[in-house]
Amino acid sequence: MADNEYFASFVTMKRWLENRNEGKSLAKYFTEHGYKRVGLYGAGELGNLLYAELRDTDIEVAYFVDKNSEGLAVVKGKPVISPEEITKHSPIDALIVTPIGNFNEICTDLIRIAPNVAVVSLRDAVYEL
Repeated sequence: MADNEYFASFVTMKRWLENRNEGKSLAKYFTEHGYKRVGLYGAGELGNLLYAELRDTDIEVAYFVDKNSEGLAVVKGKPVISPEEITKHSPIDALIVTPIGNFNEICTDLIRIAPNVAVVSLRDAVYEL
């Protein structure tokens, strides 16, 4: 990851924490947008932090999606699947993309694989709270 991607992740996490300190919830944001059952793209740090925030809410995390899913069968008790497996699993309302730096590339791939699933950037959600 390039330095600017680390910085973008840091700034997003800072804003996320500021929102939480102000009582703003990503779960509420997702609910307001009609996303009740989601997949989390990225089983890394941000994906795990988002899962922790959503775990005890009305938002159901169905699974993690990671292009490096081989060897990661389960994370936090949830299955980890490759992007190509999305359509083989029960429907979700949205895929929340946690990597910050290459969202556009990931989004393009996900739309090609699962055109009927909304793709949402964690960064955008954090800034729209």
